[in-house]
Amino acid sequence: MSSGTYTPRTDGVATIDHQEVHVDLTRRGPVPNDSKPDPNVQYSSSSNQVVVSQTTVPIVAQQPDPKRKPKDFVMTSCFVIFACNFIFGLLGYHFGVKSNWAWQLGDEVEARKKARTALLFVILGVCVGVLTYVLVFSLYFTVGKEGAKDRI
Repeated sequence: MSSGTYTPRTDGVATIDHQEVHVDLTRRGPVPNDSKPDPNVQYSSSSNQVVVSQTTVPIVAQQPDPKRKPKDFVMTSCFVIFACNFIFGLLGYHFGVKSNWAWQLGDEVEARKKARTALLFVILGVCVGVLTYVLVFSLYFTVGKEGAKDRI
């Protein structure tokens, strides 16, 4: 169990210390008429212990089908960050990670929305990056060549 300390309380309230539950059973008093004893709890007066018997409830943890997982565009966004446009690449990366988290939480609809947004920012980043490169190279070869001729 845990290595925490337990200080008994005098008001008869249960205290929780890490993974242990401590109940002060020394306080005895009348049980209110409107409360019914829980059938799953048994009190042992000789050893001051509480025995709780719980019914088993099946817990179903269903993993989503990995074939239906939308592409999150995280790696594509990393390429856009380094090669095309930093801002749109970061936005694509952000929404790609949010898509991945939504999928892990089981929200397929939200994961698809975030993936679509990430794809939009990736496409915008590539378009703006290509336009920037075209503009830079066209200015370099047109204005740059004329400026070099003037200096000669």
